[in-house]
Parts: sequence; structure tokens; C-alpha cells
Amino acid sequence: MKKKTVKLRVIFALIVFSSIFLSFISLSVVFNVVNVDYYAATGAPGIRNSFGFRLLLLVVCFLIGAVIERFVNKKIFQPINSLNQSMKEVAKGNFNLTLNNKSNVAEVREMMAHFNTMAEELGSIEVFRNDFVNSVSHEFKTPLTAIEGYATLLQSEDLTEKERHIYTSYIINNTKRLTNLSTNILKLSRLENQELLLEKNTFNLAEQIRTAILTLEREWGDKKMTLAIELEEIDYNGNQDLLFQVWLNLIYNAIKFTPSKGLIKVSLKEENEKILFQVIDNGIGISLDARKRIFEKFYQSDKSHNSEGSGLGLPLVRRIVNLHEGIIHVESELNIGSTFTVTFAENRNT
Repeated sequence: MKKKTVKLRVIFALIVFSSIFLSFISLSVVFNVVNVDYYAATGAPGIRNSFGFRLLLLVVCFLIGAVIERFVNKKIFQPINSLNQSMKEVAKGNFNLTLNNKSNVAEVREMMAHFNTMAEELGSIEVFRNDFVNSVSHEFKTPLTAIEGYATLLQSEDLTEKERHIYTSYIINNTKRLTNLSTNILKLSRLENQELLLEKNTFNLAEQIRTAILTLEREWGDKKMTLAIELEEIDYNGNQDLLFQVWLNLIYNAIKFTPSKGLIKVSLKEENEKILFQVIDNGIGISLDARKRIFEKFYQSDKSHNSEGSGLGLPLVRRIVNLHEGIIHVESELNIGSTFTVTFAENRNT
């Protein structure tokens, strides 16, 4: 059996007019009692006891009810109807909606503001999801396409030994790229679902940073770069393997985005009960829009994806720093350079 539905405004209108009608009866009784008392005391007939007055009172009551119903409909039900229509659009995937929240009714205004916030957040998530899918697809597709192409070339029988070696090297490099990409995705996923560091030990930060610099010697050596290194000897209690990834990634990025013969400054010091690590370069810099997104997964300021990288390094760095209850901050200016600062609480040897 099909259920009949009744609109809320109809129910509310019935309530309003019922209340007004009951008020009319109550007023009629009151006026009648008062009028009887008055008539008994003076012997004079009163107009309040007349049928015309009661009819006028009934009309006035219904007019008041109509005004109230109209006011409620405009201030409450119209915004609710707008919200209902907007929710239907959101269900269709349209998040580019903004409701007018200038209502004089606080609850309605607050409801509209919450809807606008929800639509904005959903829109941001949708943009992030699309970027994520596009980036992941591109990052996997590019090396796979290269591997397929070079493998096809290797099937040619008239290749020289030098060409065969070159194509094989390309296949190996792209295979490593896929492996690193998969490893970083799994590592970041694991760290995002981890709230506490389970493996910690005390080690020397300066020694670890020097090891990271030596690991990247080929990169900064090939570009004939100058490194200014100032490291205080500081012992720290944390996850040694994870923090090594932080120094390695930040120093590598500075090398990557700084032209040949550029300058990179690496420093570590204790200051104001904090441990500060900084990497300063005079490279290409980062735009304001890019600085807002560089810690997002798979985001790359180079939209062509021509530069080496997957957009996972900085998100991984930030997560590791957060797990150590630290903060990472970036300052940059285009064509001037960038400064990445990692701040930890004062030395915690435990």
C-alpha cells in the first residue's frame, strides 16, 4: 500500500491556524466574561458581546495566522527547500554550490554555513582524488611504456652491442623507478596508519646527516656544487632509518632544483630548546601556489612530469617529521632559492 506524504509546510500551517483559532475562542470567552461582568454592573449592553465584534476578532486572528505562516515559510521553509535542492546536486557530484546564509534565524544561518563548508571540502577532496588518480596513472604508465618500447627494440636482430646495452640500461632504470614508486606508496601508506614510533634508539644526528651528504656525493659532485655544512653534535632519540630518509630527501631536492655550481647550506643546531635542521639553496625556488601543495601526495610543480620524481618524497618527509612530533616549514622565492626547516623538541635521550 502506497503511503501518502504530507508537506511539512502544510502541517505547520495547520498548527499555526489551529493555535490562532484556539486563541480566538479563548479571547472570545474572556471578552464574554468581562462583558457579562460589565453588563451586570452597569446594566448597559457592550459591543464586545455582539456577533460583529466576534466576527472581526476571528478575521483578525486568521490574518495574524496568515502573516505568521508567511513569515515562517519565507524565513525557514524556503531555505530548507533550497538546501534540499542543493543536496540533490551534491548527490549528483556537483560540489560547486554556495547557499546564502544571511538568514535572520540563527539555526538556519548555521545550517547553511555548515552546508557551504561541506560542499567546499567535498570539492577539495574531489580535486585531490582526480589529481591523485591522474598522477598515479602517469607515474606508472610512463616507465611501463618505456620498458615496453625498449623491450620491443631489443627484439631487433640487427642491434649493435652498444645499442643493446643502452636499451637494457633504460629498462633496468625504469624498473627501478617502478620499484621505488611502489615502495614509497607502501611506506607512506604504512606511516599514515601509524600514530606512534615503535622503533626508537639514540644516535648522533650530525653523523647521520654527514652520511646522507656523502651518499649524494655523485649528484652534487656532477653539478660542481658548493656545500656549506655547519653541524652541531647532537644525540637524538628517534627512528634512525626514517630520519635518514628526511635528510636524504631534503638535501637531494636542494641539489635537484639548484643549477650547476650553485650553493647549498646544510645546518644543524640547538636553539631556544629546539633542534633545528635547515637546507638552504639558491635554486629555482617554489611558487606560492606550489608551496601550498608540495606536501600533497603525487603533487609535482612540473606538470609535464619531465623531472625525475614521483611527488611522494615531501609527503613522506612530513609524515616522518610529524611522527617525531616535529614541524617542517618551507620558505621560498622564485629564482632566489628555498629554505626547508625541520624543528624538533629539545634533545630527548631516553
